[in-house]
Amino acid sequence: MRSVGNFFGGSGASLVVDIKRETVGRGRLVLRDIRAEFRAGDFVLILGGSGTGKTTLIKAILGDSRADGSVLLNGRDLYSDLRSMRPMIAMVPQFLTLRPNDTVRDTLADTAAIKLGRVCSRAEQLRRVDEVLESIGITEHADKYIGQLSGGQQKKVAMADQLIGQQKVFICDEPDSGLDAASRIQQMEMLREISRQGKIVIVISHEPDDAVAVSDGSRRRLFNKVIVLARSSFDKAGHLAFCGGTEEALRYFGVRRLEDIMLEINPVAEGGRGRADEFIERFRKTERSS
Repeated sequence: MRSVGNFFGGSGASLVVDIKRETVGRGRLVLRDIRAEFRAGDFVLILGGSGTGKTTLIKAILGDSRADGSVLLNGRDLYSDLRSMRPMIAMVPQFLTLRPNDTVRDTLADTAAIKLGRVCSRAEQLRRVDEVLESIGITEHADKYIGQLSGGQQKKVAMADQLIGQQKVFICDEPDSGLDAASRIQQMEMLREISRQGKIVIVISHEPDDAVAVSDGSRRRLFNKVIVLARSSFDKAGHLAFCGGTEEALRYFGVRRLEDIMLEINPVAEGGRGRADEFIERFRKTERSS
């Protein structure tokens, strides 16, 4: 995969999520008091057990559901101008919806026509498709049918499909699920590279501790920011138990691996230590004093 610096551009991004509360169904409270800020270059991990509101939070950021609060993208309220701002946020779902009988190139060309048809000629759209194919490293698969590709290759196509429009925020729901260790690391490295080019990349992952080797032979963590959602026993809603840097998160929860954070906050009935309320209150006090 070649460097994506020139292709993705250096335009910065900022995202401020301020959710007072979010309900679903017949008013069931799912999220409460969620505030987080992201800047261009952030590679963000969302951690949380079942029922903590991870999917609801993503839907609120996408504008698929409107929370009681605001989502500011580059200072503009997403909810007040959803039609023009929603295309600035990309979403790669956990379960892909690619058409197996279409080629990779045709899939991206169709997306280019939809996203760029009003601003680019057809020739420019097809050039853009070629650039994306090269940047993601799947040019050799361009004329293959989607159904012929491996799971990891299909995930790359899904990423490429979303990158056609040069969005500011890139959200991935378990992009590493179903992949072997080497493919998981490659997938996450690609997302990390995208974030370095002025994007905000937000990932839900259940195996967040994969590290990658760097030139001096050492290893480093991929994510630079972590959000931890925990379910309160008082209102049964997901609250922030932490939001900050990766190393800070490990110290805060007293663990060595990101995965072990879940052991601290998950209920005892789910194999955890049941400390969600403790960390929610601790983080709330930290926010008040800052």
